[in-house]
Amino acid sequence: MEALRQELLAVFDAEYRDHLRVVRDILAAGPMDSRAIGEVFRRVHSLKGAARVVERTDIETIAHTLESRLFRLLDAAETVTPEDLAAIGEAMDRIDSCMQDASDGSDDADPFPTPQPVPPAPLSRDDGAESYVQVPVSRLDALVSVMHDVLGASARQERLWAELEDLTAAATRRAGPAGAVAVDPAAELARLTRALSALARERGRIAGQVDRAMLRLDEEVRAVTLVPAGTVFGSLAGMVRQIAREHGTGEVMVRLAGMDVRADRRVMQALRDPVIHLLRNAIVHGQEDPARRQEAGKPAVPVLTLSVRMVGVRLLVSVADDGRGPDLEAIAARAVRQGLMAPDDPPVPETLLALVFAPGFSTRGEADRLSGRGMGLSVVAEAARTLHGSVRMEIGSPWGTVVTMAVPVSQRQRTILMVEVGDMTIGVPGRVIERLVRVRQGDIRVVDGRTYFPLNARRDPQTDAALVPLVPLAAFLGRPDAGLPVHDGAREGQEGALSVVLVAMDGVRCGFAVDQMCEVRILQISDAEAVGLDSALVPGVSWPRGDRPVFVLSPDTLLDRWRKAGATGGHLGGAPGDGPGDSPGGGTAGGNAASRRTPTVLVVDDSITTRTLQKTILQTHGYDVVLATDGVEALSMLHRSSHRIDVIVTDVEMPRMDGFALLDAVRSDPRLSSIPVVLMTSRNEEADIRRGLEGGARAYITKQGFEQGDLLDTIRGVL
Repeated sequence: MEALRQELLAVFDAEYRDHLRVVRDILAAGPMDSRAIGEVFRRVHSLKGAARVVERTDIETIAHTLESRLFRLLDAAETVTPEDLAAIGEAMDRIDSCMQDASDGSDDADPFPTPQPVPPAPLSRDDGAESYVQVPVSRLDALVSVMHDVLGASARQERLWAELEDLTAAATRRAGPAGAVAVDPAAELARLTRALSALARERGRIAGQVDRAMLRLDEEVRAVTLVPAGTVFGSLAGMVRQIAREHGTGEVMVRLAGMDVRADRRVMQALRDPVIHLLRNAIVHGQEDPARRQEAGKPAVPVLTLSVRMVGVRLLVSVADDGRGPDLEAIAARAVRQGLMAPDDPPVPETLLALVFAPGFSTRGEADRLSGRGMGLSVVAEAARTLHGSVRMEIGSPWGTVVTMAVPVSQRQRTILMVEVGDMTIGVPGRVIERLVRVRQGDIRVVDGRTYFPLNARRDPQTDAALVPLVPLAAFLGRPDAGLPVHDGAREGQEGALSVVLVAMDGVRCGFAVDQMCEVRILQISDAEAVGLDSALVPGVSWPRGDRPVFVLSPDTLLDRWRKAGATGGHLGGAPGDGPGDSPGGGTAGGNAASRRTPTVLVVDDSITTRTLQKTILQTHGYDVVLATDGVEALSMLHRSSHRIDVIVTDVEMPRMDGFALLDAVRSDPRLSSIPVVLMTSRNEEADIRRGLEGGARAYITKQGFEQGDLLDTIRGVL
């Protein structure tokens, strides 16, 4: 049950962010009409139900109070007042604050903790819980399109082989009986040459189609893992306003820009705390007397700007204020006192502004809860370095301060074998490694000028059945003259043996010799460019030890380069168990078992958290489950799906078509009317229950005090 709870909490985390984003977008759009109020009401209602599922009573209470206020506005068709808008925004901020406190692991965490000089949280979860992201339908459509291209190329490849076989058969027939010449040899050679040239051109076109499809597939898969910056940073505006009020600064205006920029969620999540430090720092150091602001022509209310933008493969996150700007004289004086610069060093602005990121550096005379200890900016710098990026401070234009963090846009976690090649540490992805072997000098074979080694040399030294190509990995890393010790070149200290990484992909084996094998580790791989190396061969870099990079290879590119270098052989045989006689008795397990069909339940709910909970419960108890987000999607699935639906479990409050309307549609359709419908909703008013049962629902379950046994007993009862 704890695993299920962690999964539901992860789903709820994604769902609540989506609801808050939509509500805040509606608030930012200006005056709200009845349609906008209705959308906010639906979002808050769904959020309340999802919070109940994960037992977040604090959020459920906030949502319930706001829902009641929104219902009165809808019911009386009243004009939305500024007080109503403020109440909606404050409720969103409170919900987000509750979630952030929970993510910090404490229900009563200090809302303004002192920054500490520790590295940012790791980019991967170690609590066993999954995280969820929402993927636009357009992205899924693009992936489907790419797969169609790949399947099309595969079909063309099959036709190409069929044409080649037909050509071979025709040439055999035209040659006539052994010793006879049925056709003119020159004419036949010319005909075969033309046919083979046409096939070669078609093969080239197919290869081009596959290459383009694989590039698109790589781009689309990467895009699916990216999320808008607003999902991580969008909630900070309310937090900043609360910090300013608590600090006594008064009101501040927070502007967000570039929240639609998409990047790796783990990267942006790792930047969240540093961004909060920067915003706190801006509140304190950007303070100015109102009269001075007016004299300088600044807005009466201080303005903080958080912007996100993409430059190449770098994500730039900036925090700017319109305050008094950096005090270069104070920075220089502090740097001299701390021994960071000599008294006679020229006060170059760029140099001075780089010093503020040193640990313990602060120009404030006294510390308070927000700043003055000199830790905040050093934490920001450490976070940027951990992500293999950089940070800089600049004087704003026309006033204020701008701090920008630039980091690689993506971080990917991979299991990597670390090996030494010359003075470099190379990473080989574990997914392509078949085995690690030590090849003795006496076992190395040279066949037609190429180097091989036998995999089974120690078991059967007399057979060459498992000869595998052997090449130095260094030859693909800018050292084309690198060679192998074939007979008398055994490496010192290695007992006359080579360390070989056996890579297997797409039915091909190749052994790559390295100087030394180090260890296998799970590493965070960034898109940072490996200076001096081919970016296609080395598309990622990791820094597990801080000062020594690991250059992570692309195995696809490596094997492609090896093939283009003229490599041959090494084809994999069938894996054990692939043969037709591997299954005892030649049958499948359970072949004599009764083919009783598993009942299928259609779950309809606009809350992903509720859908996940019901799906898990039902699948655990042996049901097949189909999911829909509202009545419109459910009806479409009922009319077009190949699934036979045995029972429908639906929420009532949903967009486009609610549960009552779905119930009416099912009951009025002769093809669907026999399917039992169970209404499961938080609407527990007697009128709603009577309306559902009189409308044809077989059961009405309220979500308050929900027990999974109620749902299972109800479904068993209606089937």
